[in-house]
Amino acid sequence: MAKTDKNQKLTDKQQRFADVFMGNATQAAIDAGYSEKTAEVQGSRLLRNVKVLEAIKNRQMERKTSTIASREEIQQFWTDVMTGLESEDMKDRLKASELLAKSEGYFLDRHEVTGKDGAPIELKSMSLREIEAQISELEAELEE
Repeated sequence: MAKTDKNQKLTDKQQRFADVFMGNATQAAIDAGYSEKTAEVQGSRLLRNVKVLEAIKNRQMERKTSTIASREEIQQFWTDVMTGLESEDMKDRLKASELLAKSEGYFLDRHEVTGKDGAPIELKSMSLREIEAQISELEAELEE
């Protein structure tokens, strides 16, 4: 078996395999131009190739990031709806303005938290040493 150089680029077939791979290595090998007789073996071999796996991972990351709207794109959409550029109903425009304002932190959501049966929560005064000890205990519990 030949040594693989870390700086070695993918062959055209390897790159095509990485580009078309969607979970079925045999079909991806056929689509990349490998023989149907050897496609199963080639697909398996290609999935063990570090450079091919890296190319597949990079392609998947590019696909994922290109399909997710950025914060700015979402805010621009809400702004377009709010300003009526899309001739939206007033209720949709108001909802868009509310979502835009929330995304900018213009509203504060306040929640009342109570103890058992609605009673007030009693806070115990603790020294810094006691607080640090409690944090250490909680961290130990999380590690278990």
